[in-house]
Amino acid sequence: MFKCIAEEFKKHHLKHMVVKDERVLSFYNLDTAKKCIVFWGADDVPMSSVNKVREALGNHMAVCLFAFFRRSRLNQEQIPDAIYLDSSGVSYKGEFCDPRVQELLDRKEGLLIDLSLNQNAWGSYIMRSAKTSCKIGYNTGHDIDFDRVRDIDDFMNRLFELLTKINAY
Repeated sequence: MFKCIAEEFKKHHLKHMVVKDERVLSFYNLDTAKKCIVFWGADDVPMSSVNKVREALGNHMAVCLFAFFRRSRLNQEQIPDAIYLDSSGVSYKGEFCDPRVQELLDRKEGLLIDLSLNQNAWGSYIMRSAKTSCKIGYNTGHDIDFDRVRDIDDFMNRLFELLTKINAY
């Protein structure tokens, strides 16, 4: 019971924590984007969709996979080379316990693509902490937001359409 109360306090604290934004906003097209982080809520997005996104983007850039678990990791399907994080991996001060997560979020170049269907305090904090130069998703709070996305295929079509049309700067 105390653990649940402590988790709620931590979530509420992180929700209102201000993250210093040291990013330089820049947009990339498919030719200039070299690195990409794909983030998703592991409880919301099926592995088949994540693999589809990975394969599509993998032809154009290096792709790192990063997921957040809201519930216990027991008996859940996982991608072997993805980085997984749960609420115990974030301290009350907002620091990440796994150095791989901190290194991933400190990358300044490339894209961060958020596949999370449901916004929550944890995912929002991770998005605010990321220092990539361009954040793309279909909720609010990204540099590029797509409205009325029906499914992952629709999102990928819109994403590739945008990345082929945009001029890098």
